Amino acid sequence: MKGVIEEFIEKESSSGILLIFVTVLALLISNSSWLPYYQQFLSIPIAIQIGPVAINKALFLWVNDGLMAIFFFLIGLEVKRELLEGHLSSIKQAILPLVAAIGG
Repeated sequence: MKGVIEEFIEKESSSGILLIFVTVLALLISNSSWLPYYQQFLSIPIAIQIGPVAINKALFLWVNDGLMAIFFFLIGLEVKRELLEGHLSSIKQAILPLVAAIGG
């Protein structure tokens, strides 16, 4: 028998539910007396150094950059899957999304 957390993760709706929950939590924190502590936490400097090269950014910048990289990686995987075996596998069906992507 699977645990409650494993069952939640396997559901397709789990990501949407989690997103709604953290959005409500962020709204509550931003409109409460905890806001200065939250902002101070997000401003913690984090540095990575490899030899003479060092990158020093605030925590929220690491989170933003990391999540954007993961987002575009997942979008790339989805597009690849659709082009190889999905709805966009034929040229006829792929033309409109391709032109829209080129046009921005």
